[in-house]
Amino acid sequence: MIGGNMSTSPHHGRNRIARSATDDEQAGEVSRRTMLVGAVATTAVAAVGASDMAAYAHTANPDLREDMMAFLVLSAALTGIHVINLAPEFSQRDPNDSTKLLPILEADPGIDPINVKNDYFNWVNVSDAATFEKLLQIAKDHRQSAPEIISQANANDDTKYMARSIVLLWYLGSWYKPQDLKKFSAPGAPLEPIPSQVVSAKAYTQGLVWQIAQAHPMGYSNLQFGYWSREPVDPNDKNSPLGFITATIP
Repeated sequence: MIGGNMSTSPHHGRNRIARSATDDEQAGEVSRRTMLVGAVATTAVAAVGASDMAAYAHTANPDLREDMMAFLVLSAALTGIHVINLAPEFSQRDPNDSTKLLPILEADPGIDPINVKNDYFNWVNVSDAATFEKLLQIAKDHRQSAPEIISQANANDDTKYMARSIVLLWYLGSWYKPQDLKKFSAPGAPLEPIPSQVVSAKAYTQGLVWQIAQAHPMGYSNLQFGYWSREPVDPNDKNSPLGFITATIP
């Protein structure tokens, strides 16, 4: 994303300009306002690129309920983790009738104290907005079927490798570029660690791998002192109180 600040020096005697931009244009003159608008438009096209303008204008938005819910549905399908564990304040209850459930894309993703889902959403969106939107659309089109979402995501390399990056992001809190995953999975690829980047301190502590393993990353723990003396609970067990693993949506 490209950002910048524009500053203009103050101009005196503005009130002495009697004619408006419309009057100038009707008189066949180019108004100062028209020149400024044209200059800004030209600068924007030069900076962003004409072919990128549409994609930039229609980028996914984490503040739009449907977009965030599509991301959570996509993530649940890819990771096999309940939506409620990805978004602890998620609610599908109709606020006007608690006995009814809203369609999944109309559900409330909620705002929890950590809200790491927004960090992940923004990170993926900035990395490749066009491919991310394809994945969100797949989730919207197949919102009731995790297998169908996975199948459609794997249909082409762009979405397939970004989907894998999203899985690793949720589990490890680190971003592995889709192009690197593709490169290192190719036949004859070098046997070396794949480059990655920890998204944030928040992401470092919230990786699903720690919750499922009932452990914690180095330097951080919210577990009760003495937790290591108790037998861990297998999250794949149907009777597990953790209830992480799921093949359904939500």
